Amino acid sequence: MAKNKKSNIPATNIFNKNFFVTKSPQETRNLGKKFASILKGGDIVFLKGDFGTGKTTFAQGIIKAFCDKDFARSPSFALINEYDAVKLKLFHIDLYRLNPLIARDIGIEEYLYGKNISIIEWADRLLDVENDNHWDIEIENMNSERKIKIENKK
Repeated sequence: MAKNKKSNIPATNIFNKNFFVTKSPQETRNLGKKFASILKGGDIVFLKGDFGTGKTTFAQGIIKAFCDKDFARSPSFALINEYDAVKLKLFHIDLYRLNPLIARDIGIEEYLYGKNISIIEWADRLLDVENDNHWDIEIENMNSERKIKIENKK
């Protein structure tokens, strides 16, 4: 299988397996960018992991693929950052500051059920979301490496 010269991540058919190991923030961004190629309008990406595991870094790769934005910040204080892509919008949502019991009470459903793409950090705080088009991405810190598990929940 061909490999991308900038990382050790295979360049084709990479999502046939469940998990990946990245060795740097740039490799994590690159994986996010490659993952973006299979996303479509209506998809939701649930990013899960502890502090500093690379959730925002992975999201930056997705956003870069759709919007060619050099840097995307985590919306920890703003809650939601919105990005315009060619034919849709990307919503980068960070639920860290919210209590899991009130996540649905803020009207977040408007961002989830439509033709756009939602990327949600700390997705475990979002209760009772039902959508056939979502991905669970769990990122685990393994010293200087990240283990990234990608699971399609379609």
